[in-house]
Amino acid sequence: MNNIQMVPLYSGSSGNAVFLQFDGTRVLVDVGCSTKSIVSALEQIGQNPSAIDAIFITHDHSDHMKGLDVFVRKFGIPIYATEITWKGIYAAQKKQHPVELDHVIIPGKAIKIGPVMVLPFSTPHDAAGSVGFRYAYKDHSIAIATDMGHFSDSVREALIGCEAILIEANYDHDMLWNGPYPWPLKKRVDGLDGHLCNTDCAKAVCYLFLSGTKHFVLGHLSQENNSPITAEKEIVGALNAISAVRDEQYFLSVANRYYPSEPVILFSERSTAGLL
Repeated sequence: MNNIQMVPLYSGSSGNAVFLQFDGTRVLVDVGCSTKSIVSALEQIGQNPSAIDAIFITHDHSDHMKGLDVFVRKFGIPIYATEITWKGIYAAQKKQHPVELDHVIIPGKAIKIGPVMVLPFSTPHDAAGSVGFRYAYKDHSIAIATDMGHFSDSVREALIGCEAILIEANYDHDMLWNGPYPWPLKKRVDGLDGHLCNTDCAKAVCYLFLSGTKHFVLGHLSQENNSPITAEKEIVGALNAISAVRDEQYFLSVANRYYPSEPVILFSERSTAGLL
């Protein structure tokens, strides 16, 4: 049986990290929590941090890379990020790690990590060089697409037909504009280079479902301007409107903020795919 899984370890402005496994190849997407927290989360799901083959960083905001400095020096794992993101990584690090671990990636140019093909794609966010990632292995594909102010053409093209996607549902529009954030921050979050609201996420999920995606994980929810119940209700409602049947035609969950989520496990076509 194939051992292909995606496990969000942490998700939200307090820190982000996602574990992916493709049989013998293991990667992390973002290290936005302390090394102690990442190690603890990996051990909780039965993974050894030293067995990680690569780390991919989406962008240089602290909730996506604040634990990277210590983690990479402790475990010596290769890091992949865009050239502009590397500037932020170097500026934030307290001690230098071996430079041979550093790899520059280019949006739209695929690379291979062992047998896994990795496609970085640009995301519209207020961090220069921000990207998402699509991973292809055998007949399976998994993508991470968060921190984007809108569902852009580059994101749409990268995600079409992907089997499983962790996609941002950051805020509820009414909760944001009626909430405690100062006006400039509300404008930033709601801007074209901010974050994806539940309504836009719902439209994107419907489009992706009709394009072949079956597994959705809602991620990077705002603690102040959203809730798992609110996000899930809007996305499921939109899918109901196009007659999509949950747990039969598609599977949906919400990533946990402070502890590992249930894994999305992908099986071969001869088996039944689902969430465990």
